[in-house]
Amino acid sequence: MEKIDYLKEFMAKLQSLDRSRSLTIVFKDFLTLCTCSLAQTIYKSDELEQRYLQTVKQYTKEQAEEFSKLLAFLVMALEEKYQDFLGEVFMRLNLGNSSIGQYETPYTVSKFMAEINFSELEISQKIANNHLITLSEPCCGSGGMIIALAETMKEHNFNYQKYLYVEAIDIDEMSFMMAYIQLTLLGIPAKVIQGDTLTLKFQQVLFTPFYFLSGIEQKLKKQCKFNDLKSSNNVKNQQLTLFNF
Repeated sequence: MEKIDYLKEFMAKLQSLDRSRSLTIVFKDFLTLCTCSLAQTIYKSDELEQRYLQTVKQYTKEQAEEFSKLLAFLVMALEEKYQDFLGEVFMRLNLGNSSIGQYETPYTVSKFMAEINFSELEISQKIANNHLITLSEPCCGSGGMIIALAETMKEHNFNYQKYLYVEAIDIDEMSFMMAYIQLTLLGIPAKVIQGDTLTLKFQQVLFTPFYFLSGIEQKLKKQCKFNDLKSSNNVKNQQLTLFNF
């Protein structure tokens, strides 16, 4: 059976989906539909539902079905191997804004960086003490470096779904959605934020389903108590408003 080139198929279908619109708009609408669908499994939000409906109604029924096929290609690609699939699409189709220095790090570079920064002794000791491995990504892009760390942990026989917690921030809305979608599909417990890391002004915040499924909030509270902290900014900040424009 011939192996499917998911990246090639995804880009071809994306480019042909609606030629009356710019490719950037079609891709952003795809990200919006995916983000709303995945987040809705946890949030059950009228706001998410309305945002989904307002986006999909701009397309025909046949085009809406093509969006579903795009998601299927993404899911199968991530099942095949760890990779920054959406980041690769983003760069290959020139959807980034080079004027503000918007580039996605190649996944091979992200994986190399994850490997050289991975300390098995330190992490295994923390895990032995029931501590979370926490990662802060202040300019996460599509989440490639986070995915690379998760892959590296798995290769070293550490369950990232149990021992990793990520806070990922990016000022760009498409990057925010790409990161949320991919971290959700890979089962990475994370808080994904659209906002400015420097000013701490945030527009959107979503938690991936595995944040709730893995009981991360309780683990954070326990870890903060263990570290003799009076309060946890991480826990308090979970109350940021969803889609606060």
